[in-house]
Amino acid sequence: MQDSALNPSNGTALGGNGIGQQELEIGGYVTKGFETVREAFLMNFRSRLEVGATFAVVYQGELVVDLWGGYMDAGRTKPLEGDALFNLFSATKGLSAACIAVLVERGLLDYEMPVAAYWPEFGQCGKEQTTVAQLLSHQAGICGVSERVTIEDFYAHERVAALLAAQTPYWSPGSAWGYHGLTIGTLCEELVRRVDGRPLSKFFAEEIAGPLGLDIYLGLPEAEDHRQAEMIPPDANTLALDIPNVAASLAAFENPPLAPEWPNNRAWRAAGLACCGGSANARSLAKFYATLADCRESGAGRLLSPATLAAATAERVSGIDQASGAFDRYAAGFRLNVNGNMGPSPSSFGHPGWGGLWAYGDQKQGLGVAYVMNKMNLSDFGAVDSRYLRLLGDTYSSLTRDRRRY
Repeated sequence: MQDSALNPSNGTALGGNGIGQQELEIGGYVTKGFETVREAFLMNFRSRLEVGATFAVVYQGELVVDLWGGYMDAGRTKPLEGDALFNLFSATKGLSAACIAVLVERGLLDYEMPVAAYWPEFGQCGKEQTTVAQLLSHQAGICGVSERVTIEDFYAHERVAALLAAQTPYWSPGSAWGYHGLTIGTLCEELVRRVDGRPLSKFFAEEIAGPLGLDIYLGLPEAEDHRQAEMIPPDANTLALDIPNVAASLAAFENPPLAPEWPNNRAWRAAGLACCGGSANARSLAKFYATLADCRESGAGRLLSPATLAAATAERVSGIDQASGAFDRYAAGFRLNVNGNMGPSPSSFGHPGWGGLWAYGDQKQGLGVAYVMNKMNLSDFGAVDSRYLRLLGDTYSSLTRDRRRY
């Protein structure tokens, strides 16, 4: 599947001649007024921070920035093309949150209803009144599986879903929150199967990616496998926070131990886990979030009504993560803006991914922004990648200079 055209106008196509003979070619497009975003993108490569990356901005339906460059692999032997795909890690959670929101829009789910109303087996061991919204905002207290599991168990789904349904939570649901890194995907998957009958990956393909013409996959077809870039692990792990709930943290991050190389395996890409197994490029992610964020107009391209979007993006929790020790804010599956990590608008929502990736929608502007790369840069949990911040700053400066009146 290729992206539907957004018909950019008044733009500048990019080639390699202006970069210098010894530097790689930057491909893509910027609309007039966004040239500094291209320079920021180039600077990330000149600073030797990137191997391969894409960055895109959709503003009120127009693709104003669409950039790519670098290499598909760690050995820098395969130049990155404009249709390259990247593993999304936890940015996949935003896709799953949208699937749940569409089901809420259709009256098949309700954020304020207990999960057990749709998944009766879940209603035990203190989880009987846990609502869908609490589940999606990482308040359910089952941020990891208490019994030993493997990543292959997550691929297969059923065993992990049954274990989570029967598990006693690490805290009383609704009293705290802790990042459900892998388990949130299983929980969303089971909810979609219970009320719709289709796997979440199929629901996303048929109800969101297909109608919007998005080059995004939850479960990458083997025929598209050649387009996915190799993920390159971070140089170091600098996680150094006080962990409020050590047992919950070990369950979340060590059962199984998270491995940055997982996406380089065909089994991972085929599974398309709803927590972190999506495949996409920045162009499609930006369009996805722009469509969500700009829901004011009716029509076939609109995913959610303003009321459903408001419910999906309302703050459900704010505070210290029991599993990581970091501060954050969450809505119903979407992460919310903290300290400008999604631009200046307090209504921005989206989700980052391990290694530096970010994708979000700015409701105030009808804006979709996405930065996707293959060289992971792991800093303290909750910190924001300097590469992305450079691009973000120039994006909003360009909006102001272009008299778009932010």
